[in-house]
Amino acid sequence: MTGGAGEVLFARENGWIPQVIRVDGELELRLGAGADANHDPRTFHVPLSEAHLDVIRGDLTRHLLLWSAILPLCTAAGTRGPLDERAAVALLDPVLFGTPDDVESLFRDIPWDKRQLIAHGADVGMLDRGQVLAALRSATEQSDWRRVHTYDADRDRARRGVRLTPLDAALLKYTGRYLHGGRIPTREPDAVDPDLLPEVMRVIATAEQACAGMGISPDRRAGRNHSNKDSEWTLMERAVDHAVRRAYPDLVDDAVRTVSFLMCSEAAARARRS
Repeated sequence: MTGGAGEVLFARENGWIPQVIRVDGELELRLGAGADANHDPRTFHVPLSEAHLDVIRGDLTRHLLLWSAILPLCTAAGTRGPLDERAAVALLDPVLFGTPDDVESLFRDIPWDKRQLIAHGADVGMLDRGQVLAALRSATEQSDWRRVHTYDADRDRARRGVRLTPLDAALLKYTGRYLHGGRIPTREPDAVDPDLLPEVMRVIATAEQACAGMGISPDRRAGRNHSNKDSEWTLMERAVDHAVRRAYPDLVDDAVRTVSFLMCSEAAARARRS
């Protein structure tokens, strides 16, 4: 099999994971990373040996770690700069041949791409503790960037000092706002752990009872698709907030707000349809 430049000797199912190619008789690691000035992916090459190829072919964990370690060098190259080849080559032996202790020590001293490893199934807690090899025991060739979105959302909440209980998390997942807090809430019961869904529905029922008989009429001055938000929306929001907080005082603000937002946005949608 041949690629754009050279013969591909080894490639994994996920084509983004670095490939090993032969160019003019020499082995090279080829990876796409970053983008040029036209926003097209850049391609970088790192020379390696047959022994390196043997490890890359047989050990997904080491292959992913090598990718994670080289990616920051690609980022540093920017849109047109050259890859620091000496630094990239210097990573090959320690990552591919190093003992577990040596690999973990190396990853404490160098920049590396954590999110890429999380996408391939790495255990976040182990990564945080520096156990990079153990973290990738369940790694997969295919990436799942929903894992990364979850990690990013949890990290953002941690920065704000928000610690979710299982019910808090379930409410955010039910409204579709666990990963993206800025989106309009919806009802997604399939996203919730079945064991927690009955408790989630009790919270939702509390909210629905709190705003029963209330509505949000369209604001005709702003057009049919705008609601009279400053008055009716605020009144409904306050009613739901008060009832939910009284019934479930341990819920965090993020969870309470997503429930009141759901009630208000659904009421506004009903008003627009009618």
